[in-house]
Amino acid sequence: MRARAFVLSWAALGLAVPGCVSLKRTPQARYFVLRSLVEPAAPVTPAKRGVVGVLPVRLPDHLERPQLVTWAAPGELRIDEFLRWGEPLDAGLNRTLAENLAALLPESLVVRYPWRSATPPRCRVAAELRVFGLQPNGEVRLEGRWALLAAHGEHALARGTASFARGPLASGPAGLDPAVEVDAMSELVAELGREIAKAVLALPDAEAASR
Repeated sequence: MRARAFVLSWAALGLAVPGCVSLKRTPQARYFVLRSLVEPAAPVTPAKRGVVGVLPVRLPDHLERPQLVTWAAPGELRIDEFLRWGEPLDAGLNRTLAENLAALLPESLVVRYPWRSATPPRCRVAAELRVFGLQPNGEVRLEGRWALLAAHGEHALARGTASFARGPLASGPAGLDPAVEVDAMSELVAELGREIAKAVLALPDAEAASR
């Protein structure tokens, strides 16, 4: 009887174990990057009007994370562990802004920080964002401020505020595709680049010259 009970207990265990195995597949993480959207102009002589340096873009702490961050409601964030940036968001912004400016300012050499001290920039681009991403109303927004700084110090040659939006974005049966959201974010960075490029082109050469 004892042997029979032993066999039955293992049989019961054998039947129970498969029931504990979940057949549900773990979601695969998706990775996104911002991309430059400004088409390069016709090539000209490099650095004809000097060097434009792009400083690191400053972000609020809640955006300094590897996941995409969206607003579910005023004061409430939604963070999906399976929707991630392929690079730190501040680095992606710095790269994309510099690439857009390089296309918009073909007469200048656009470089990212840190750059060679032997080549002082004509001006330095500083940008700080306080809003960047999908909002509760379905819009993707970019809000912040920017400044063109002299080659040294904190003297501003020009400054401005940025407020751009795309949408509301249309959702499909499965909700909004995050790739559409990221494309809209890339478009807003391109808008920021266009605004900054206009200010760079408007700088008087005498004022922007390195001292």
